[in-house]
Amino acid sequence: MKNLKMMALAAIVVSAASCSNDDKPQQVIENEVITTVTATLTPNGGGTAIEQKSQHLDGDGPNAPVVTVSGSVTAGASYTGTVTFYNEMVSPAENITTEIEELGVEHQIFFRQSGLGTFTYADTF
Repeated sequence: MKNLKMMALAAIVVSAASCSNDDKPQQVIENEVITTVTATLTPNGGGTAIEQKSQHLDGDGPNAPVVTVSGSVTAGASYTGTVTFYNEMVSPAENITTEIEELGVEHQIFFRQSGLGTFTYADTF
């Protein structure tokens, strides 16, 4: 009788363990090709915006990205920045910034600077 109770208890445990909420379909997020990232820094209080662009037009190909910067930032100055993302492997080029914004919690952008003072980040999502 004791073995029967143990088997019944084991069956209940196995049945309970096999129940889960895995019936919800997982959202499939397609990988986007990002060939161009542009960061625009606009001085708070006015002035000329600085554009920093990295273009890797062959995607994951062997060529190194081409990085251009339109000017210099001023140490201690305050800037407001925006970042845009493009796929320029298609014609016309596809702006995928909005799609990235819509999936905001699925993406993260890292900034790095050296010797320019305090650097803060405000997430708008």
